[in-house]
Amino acid sequence: MEKAAFLQGFHKALAFGAGPCPVCDTCPSEGPCRLPGQARPSMEASGMDVYATAAAAGIPLAPVGEPDGFVTYIGLLLLE
Repeated sequence: MEKAAFLQGFHKALAFGAGPCPVCDTCPSEGPCRLPGQARPSMEASGMDVYATAAAAGIPLAPVGEPDGFVTYIGLLLLE
């Protein structure tokens, strides 16, 4: 989605995923990210309040209380 937005003229498009970055199996224990052009931070890692952000967008979220509960993942695409 970020690339599609960029190609449509939103040159400051930035996508945030949910949870850890899925690009590599593991991050290097020392040194910088191996693929910084592909890696994307999560909303949580960027200091965002995911619950408040989702609520402001009309998306109800609640913490999962049971081990077999349903998890909802949220991403965010910022455009300028």
